[in-house]
Amino acid sequence: MRARAMPGTTRRRAAQGGLLLAAALLAPLPFGSLAAAQPGGPGEVRRREDARAHFQRGIALRDQERWAEALAEFQTSRSLFMTLNGTTNAAACLIQLERYLEAIELYESALHDFSGRLKGEDRRDILLVVKLLYNAVGAIGIAGAEPGATVLIDGVPRGELPLGAPLRVPRGPHTVRVVKAGYQPFEQRLDVDGGETVQVTARLIRLQETGTLEVAEPPSEGPDARRIRLARDAESIDDREERGPRRTPRWLAELSAAAPLVVSFGGDTPTGCAGSCSKPLGSGVSLMVHGGYGIDHLSFGVSAGYLSVRQAIRGRSATIEAVGEASYSVRVDDTTALRGMLVGAWVGYSSGEVLRLHARLGAGGLFGEVADSRTSAQVSTSGVPSFSPFEQSAAARFVYVSPEVRAGVRLARRVELTLGLGVPVLIAVPRPASSRRVFVDTGAGVDHAASAWFPGGPLTAPLFPLFMPALGARYDFY
Repeated sequence: MRARAMPGTTRRRAAQGGLLLAAALLAPLPFGSLAAAQPGGPGEVRRREDARAHFQRGIALRDQERWAEALAEFQTSRSLFMTLNGTTNAAACLIQLERYLEAIELYESALHDFSGRLKGEDRRDILLVVKLLYNAVGAIGIAGAEPGATVLIDGVPRGELPLGAPLRVPRGPHTVRVVKAGYQPFEQRLDVDGGETVQVTARLIRLQETGTLEVAEPPSEGPDARRIRLARDAESIDDREERGPRRTPRWLAELSAAAPLVVSFGGDTPTGCAGSCSKPLGSGVSLMVHGGYGIDHLSFGVSAGYLSVRQAIRGRSATIEAVGEASYSVRVDDTTALRGMLVGAWVGYSSGEVLRLHARLGAGGLFGEVADSRTSAQVSTSGVPSFSPFEQSAAARFVYVSPEVRAGVRLARRVELTLGLGVPVLIAVPRPASSRRVFVDTGAGVDHAASAWFPGGPLTAPLFPLFMPALGARYDFY
């Protein structure tokens, strides 16, 4: 079964075969038949003879298909004494080595340097090979960049913009890079096929801060000589101490989720929690969005989010007051919940590149409510009023100050994953408080109903902290 060639393979082989055939048509003539100049003195004669010897060795190596060695001999011959046949034979070796761009340059040089000596048939043969060579190479056109920018193809400078014509390149993958002082470099990888011209639009973005470093060798090591350290990709340097590379100013956004913990809300609820009373840590959930602007290591911005945290106290001692100035001690279960919106501002400092460390200080306000749910924690006994479960709430207004430390790792140039701990301290303005809660003694029955109540009191302390481990994702808009 005959194997099928891959798409484009047949065309490339045919083009290469045509090149080799056309190059073979340019059969070598005697060395000096088309010389660019006639020898003058003894020195010229000696150089001509040396050039002839290298030319003849090149012909012998070419007949043996030792193309690289033959090319070296032809190039040496040309450097001593320029001839048309030395030029065309060197170009033919370059075709065999698939160095088509260099071959084009040599053939075009032959057409220019020997235009007055070329016969019609010789010129036609050279033009045929050049035409085939153009189909074996591609070209890259650059547009849209700043005038004066330097173009590099595969790391080799190829000229400054604007270009007079597209740049010829061998077929295959290439890297185009356009650079100019004061602008961010442009880079793009692309594939170029034979006979194809690929257009690239290279738009350069101006840097906001640029400078010029002039380095001169000091005459000697003396008290006025200073050493400086220039960090890679740095935008500025300093001779006092190493500061590392400055970062481009950028907008940033961060989304974080936290699991807030509270030791105690304070207020009247924890009072009387002794003995068999239990008061575990309170917990909840918080979602925050931070937006801001970064300049070098510093950043600042605003934040907004939602907070909900609750704490249950089981079996605490509470006092019931009744008509006639009677009072009773009962066991109750209390659940205090704080929930509301957070709005504030922040300032931060960051360091590190891949592994990052962030410190942030935020301040703002919390606007919501504090609610207290109460149920009886004991079986009603004779003479002690009993009550049904109830809930009461009060508006909550807090000012908060929140220090925070986070560690992060860059997943990409703009994306970072962070893990940290914040400790917001909430300051009540004013303290949320419950009013006196009046209820009917459910154990006394309808005929013996008596009014009783829990006295009102503050639901939180004037100041208490939360502990908020958080996981976040950050995006920098460079």
